[in-house]
Amino acid sequence: SFSLDSLGPLARTVADCAAADSVMAGEEPVPVEAFAVAGLRIGVPRGLLFTETEPLVAEAFERVLALLSRSGARIVDHPVDDLLAAMDAALPDGSIAAIEAAAIHADWLDSEASRYDRRVHRRIVAGRTASAAGYIRTMRRRAELIAAFDRRLAPLDVLVLPATATTAPLIAPLEADDAAFLAANRLMLRNTAFGNFFDLTGLSLPMPGLSRPAGLMLLARHGQDRRLLAIGAGIEAALAG
Repeated sequence: SFSLDSLGPLARTVADCAAADSVMAGEEPVPVEAFAVAGLRIGVPRGLLFTETEPLVAEAFERVLALLSRSGARIVDHPVDDLLAAMDAALPDGSIAAIEAAAIHADWLDSEASRYDRRVHRRIVAGRTASAAGYIRTMRRRAELIAAFDRRLAPLDVLVLPATATTAPLIAPLEADDAAFLAANRLMLRNTAFGNFFDLTGLSLPMPGLSRPAGLMLLARHGQDRRLLAIGAGIEAALAG
């Protein structure tokens, strides 16, 4: 999706992510100076984004919040459900990714259908039903909502929530059951997709002490990539003890 997608690195540490990000941006890498956790203004968007969260993930997230609070961070509930509802209302014709993918894949969707994963193919084909007028209205409304979300984040340094509502599911049961796949897919994408729509910058850190991995997602305003990496480096150090 040319409107939604951006490149970012995966690495073992925030410092490595920062170095890789600089290279990808064509900039000279410079060391990240970690922000102190004490005094950080951290918002938690409780509500829709916390429904159906796996207990293992929820408990790890609350432990992380408690640790950050003991380290001096100021943690507050920061509702965004009204903006999430506005996002859903702005997408009457389906996802932006499906609409744009349908345009990109238009020459192959029918003639090369067998070469696609059947579920991916189905989602892209669904994007063909959107009208040009509907797509333009959606993109204009998205621009308005991006500005609104940016204003909502202004009082905070960072928004935090679990990167995914659940830990990674087993593949085999999902391959055999479309309904189970769709349910798992929705929970895997939900907490990251809204940041994508609202054009935020994000970082995920592993939450410690888990039998199955789960991420702590940090979200900041558009264009604050370097600042978010510095905040992430500070939180990474706090989580490491």
